[in-house]
Amino acid sequence: MLRVNSLNVSYGDAQALWDVTFHVREKEICSIVGANGAGKTTTLSTILGMIRPFSGQVEFLGSRIEGKRPHAIVDLGISLVPEGRRLFSKLTVLENLELGAFAKQARPLAKQTMTWVTEIFPILEERKGQLAGALSGGMQQMLAIGRGLMAKPKLLMLDEPSLGLAPLIVKMLFEVIQKLNDRHVTILLVEQNIHQALKISQNAFVMKTGKIVLMGKGGELMADPEIKKAYMGVLE
Repeated sequence: MLRVNSLNVSYGDAQALWDVTFHVREKEICSIVGANGAGKTTTLSTILGMIRPFSGQVEFLGSRIEGKRPHAIVDLGISLVPEGRRLFSKLTVLENLELGAFAKQARPLAKQTMTWVTEIFPILEERKGQLAGALSGGMQQMLAIGRGLMAKPKLLMLDEPSLGLAPLIVKMLFEVIQKLNDRHVTILLVEQNIHQALKISQNAFVMKTGKIVLMGKGGELMADPEIKKAYMGVLE
């Protein structure tokens, strides 16, 4: 579904990504894991067109998308749930969800998708009139994912969804991510909670200082002694 090939990205004179290459197959959960500053968020931002690479290719469903504008990439079927959730805190839960359906392929199906999203997250139906900013952190993350799903994505990208959440909420969140994948949602997950991410991933890639340094099946990487070093940012 998604192929990233030899992607190189710079912020001014500082190079952030070095020949990043990986792929995501349809209907799988693929994780990119690593320490803070490894280049994970930059990778997602580049895929979505918010950052332009100086070389390399991004291919989605057989078509090159690097260089396209973010709204055009969203219209093709990629949705990002950003780190920190980025909700409209002064709008209601319902209004946040409705704004998620702005993509042209999503608008005609908004009511149907809303029903599907609120079946996955019943609490959003219960709190639909509440301001997003008044929700707990866990509920805000569910709303952020729900808003991302309202765009009817073929590929859902999640950037650090467990960040700042209590352990019990994190466990529930990863169960929801697994449930989404069981419903054939293809997911590219960026996550520092390496154990939980690898546990649910068919394939995973470990990043360090802008490079992919390890790759493999989720279960295989969990058993690799180098993983803990990579997660702590001291992989040699």
